[in-house]
Amino acid sequence: MYSSWVNVMGSTVIFGADGYIGWPLAIHLGNTRNDKIILVDNLCTRRLVKSVKSDTLVPIKSMKERLAAYGKATGRNNLTFIEADARDPKSVDKVIAKYKPETVVHLAQQRSAPFSMVDQEHVLYTELNNIATNLNIVFSMVRHVPDAHLLKMGSMGEYGTPGIEIAEGDLEVERKGKKAKVMFPRTGQSWYHLSKIFDTYNVAFANRIYDMRATDVMQGVVYGTRIDEITNGALATRFDFDSIWGTVINKYVVQAVLLNKLLIYGKGKQTRGFLSLYDSVNCLTLLHDNPPENGANRVVNQIDEIFDTLQLAEKVQAIGREFGIEAEFEYVENPRVEREEHVYEVEHRILPSLGFRREKKIEDVIREIFQAVIENRKRAATMKKLVYPTVYWRTATQLSVKEFSLPKSIVNMKSK
Repeated sequence: MYSSWVNVMGSTVIFGADGYIGWPLAIHLGNTRNDKIILVDNLCTRRLVKSVKSDTLVPIKSMKERLAAYGKATGRNNLTFIEADARDPKSVDKVIAKYKPETVVHLAQQRSAPFSMVDQEHVLYTELNNIATNLNIVFSMVRHVPDAHLLKMGSMGEYGTPGIEIAEGDLEVERKGKKAKVMFPRTGQSWYHLSKIFDTYNVAFANRIYDMRATDVMQGVVYGTRIDEITNGALATRFDFDSIWGTVINKYVVQAVLLNKLLIYGKGKQTRGFLSLYDSVNCLTLLHDNPPENGANRVVNQIDEIFDTLQLAEKVQAIGREFGIEAEFEYVENPRVEREEHVYEVEHRILPSLGFRREKKIEDVIREIFQAVIENRKRAATMKKLVYPTVYWRTATQLSVKEFSLPKSIVNMKSK
């Protein structure tokens, strides 16, 4: 079914269901659950990526074609798509009021740190978009489904690089002999990450005053091209690889195939937590199926392994040789403002306690990425120049940059 407004109990609503993670999560839940899965998106990521002259490397179908392919592959018709803008409170309210979901998954945000650093226009778009979508979903849930579970995507980038182990949840502090629990400090390193920090505080506040049940997912960097349910090209999720929208492992593989180079930012010692697309979907599914108690605000650090970017480059270089590709390291100026050598330790106990186990080794997923990139080499070659950095943190102070101007269809809300 492509679009329908009916009252369905026991359903899950996914805002941002057209995205890199949203679409795989939707078809995984649809294929493994009997509940109705309501997919909501305004399809803006497709246009935002094109606004910087880029596109998904792996071609993706329209949502109508995707749902038809899902039905053919699974024999199920439990996915419903609604094109709507989560910035519009009336559109959000209509979805929540009609479907009365038990779980709302919130992925409907501008997700690129470099995109948020282009200029003032992109900063405003990112912060206003991300904060508005989050608040609209929160208020609509409080009105219509006060006991439902909000599963919200945050980012490990909210924490920055504090130099101490990052706690999962509150941190106990002591001052002048007195102890208290406080939210672990957030020191995001882009305007995008600042918007996610605002979300974290807003959800925590809603939890305090409305007893909202929420899971705030601090997700690490995701890589990969597929999950088990992506059995053919019509079911493919997007794969961004340019310097603005791509994530580091995905970018490295494309650089290896196109340039026979791996672009190392600065010293290559920036350390982060990573997980594959398989594991991202599996983690979100576990959290979906195991909500916190009523009135609880659960913070989850969602990572699998920790690497610095040079270690990742070495893995990609070694696997590239299996495909006859010899990629050299090219050290380039780091466009970001960040610590390049630092301690990075993360507490992550909740997901393992729920039964999370890594589905595939990182090396196997990198091989899958190489296969996808090589299959789409000609398409990638048309966007070859996009792999080098184009957005630098310290220069993102202009009102607007002409070549990166936002389409009016994105800035202005258009909901159905």
